[in-house]
Amino acid sequence: MVEQSDVSGLRGLRVCMVAPYLPKRGGVTIQAHLMVDGLESAGARVFRVDTILHKLDRSWLKPLRVLLQPLFVAVRFLRTAPKCDVVHVHACSWWGFVPVLVCAPINRLFFRKRFIISYHGGLGHVFLARWAWLVVPFLKMADRIVVVSARLKNVFSEYGIESEVLRNLVDLQRFRFRKRERLQPNIVWIRRFEDVYDPMTALRVFEKVKAGILEATITFIGDGELRADMEKYIEQRGLTGVRFTGRLPNENVPDEFDKADVFLNTSRNDGLPTALLEASASGLPIVTTDAGGIPDMIENGKDGIIVPVGDVDALAREVISLLEDPERAAAIGESARRNAEKYGWDQCAKQLAKLYGRSK
Repeated sequence: MVEQSDVSGLRGLRVCMVAPYLPKRGGVTIQAHLMVDGLESAGARVFRVDTILHKLDRSWLKPLRVLLQPLFVAVRFLRTAPKCDVVHVHACSWWGFVPVLVCAPINRLFFRKRFIISYHGGLGHVFLARWAWLVVPFLKMADRIVVVSARLKNVFSEYGIESEVLRNLVDLQRFRFRKRERLQPNIVWIRRFEDVYDPMTALRVFEKVKAGILEATITFIGDGELRADMEKYIEQRGLTGVRFTGRLPNENVPDEFDKADVFLNTSRNDGLPTALLEASASGLPIVTTDAGGIPDMIENGKDGIIVPVGDVDALAREVISLLEDPERAAAIGESARRNAEKYGWDQCAKQLAKLYGRSK
């Protein structure tokens, strides 16, 4: 649970929250659940519209899901929206934008509720470059639009869309801080095993780290289509010290972070990733690429270390540098925790009250 809040502007408000919910995994799901928890702690009543057909959430069922998901979202929204004062839709690029395509025109035609869009897509620049002709008219149906980074705000402005930055949330109570005064060479990586998050680069980085620090280990949290390629690489290169946890329940992730001493992120594109906020809250010194909105959330050299996307040598060099300088690593970890505290519920609550028209 997020910390309690007494934001009076939210008390008694009825919010229709359109988003993917558990057991669906991912950053947008985590953000939706944290926001629901926070709103309810502030006295609002939240009505959930799940955008996922969980029983059909399998790759081989994708054609059927593509046909049925918009219909089910529409039905769920039609049933729920009349009960609410405000509609808040969480969306991202590509298929993740369907909830806006479905709910925005329904709201415009039938309900005229205050309509908020939270856009999470790290690939917003690519998505809009291709699909602006379709999505911009639907975005303009919103009363307010929020994005996760200043970079996305700039992208939206290029297409005549006004937006504001609403920082992602992190559960500061669940991710406990540990000062890393005595470092062990234990690295942790967490995301889906997909090209956009580039776990193969993480393996190559670890191989270089391992060449200089034989006792080094890396834990991969997650799963995905590249798992087989990763295992093949490990076997071919004779790598040891690699551990796969598979997909973990959210409540188990803090324990894995607590065991680690360096957090590695290798994404090629990103928004404002929840995983980095959670690592920061845990006091993990972070080595990451400069993908997407990451430079907006981490001050390089202070809250973490940022290198260019795909630069295996630089990533490995910085990981080794931290492991060889525990004092610097501890200082970065402490600064990371202070940075994460800016992403707590209280600040978000004040901004949501304004977005929902409950305060000035």
